[in-house]
Amino acid sequence: MSLILFLGLSASRCEDEKIPVYQDIIFLLNFEIKPSDSLIKKNDTLWITCQFSDDILDYNSNSSFKIPDFEFQTRIGFFKLIGKDRIFSSQPGAVESFQFISLIGSITNMRSTFADFNSTYASGFYTCRIGVIPKFKGVYSINFLSPDKLDISKNIFFPNTNDKRITIAKYRTIYYVINDGKTNFDLYKKHCIASSEILVTTDMIFYEQKGTFTFRVTD
Repeated sequence: MSLILFLGLSASRCEDEKIPVYQDIIFLLNFEIKPSDSLIKKNDTLWITCQFSDDILDYNSNSSFKIPDFEFQTRIGFFKLIGKDRIFSSQPGAVESFQFISLIGSITNMRSTFADFNSTYASGFYTCRIGVIPKFKGVYSINFLSPDKLDISKNIFFPNTNDKRITIAKYRTIYYVINDGKTNFDLYKKHCIASSEILVTTDMIFYEQKGTFTFRVTD
């Protein structure tokens, strides 16, 4: 094979094998925790609920994608806030401080801080209704944690770019919003270092301010 022919074939192969374009996807999921007041009595019930359609919003593009019957692999965390000199991840886990009532969906595989959170899918909607009953006094936070990895290759597709490169959806994270972002953050700041006011990023604001619900349990 001549050098000219070899270079021509190599150039043609490179043209056919263009580097794909990756588009980050950040899912936005909404939950409610009621009552939403910062005070709750011991042995009363907080209800975690959701009802959102399978048209899931991508925060980056502000576009929705049809994602039916999908396992988001969400985890739920329970923390007891014991010191304003501690960051959130250093606060002790508090799963054992609560009892749970699973009416729709479930909380399973419980550890000291986190557990698996499972909603139910039917008729185009993801739903849950789970009761959380505090057994002891104190200041607590409930939050959601997204998985490190999710395979969305079979759920989201994009057209090729103008230069005919393949565009691939790449999962980055999930933003959880509790009570439209009304999460008693002022109470949180009194008992925990507010990292999202030190390292001000969108990820931190969603995780700590919009996706972490704080409340005080009294007798």
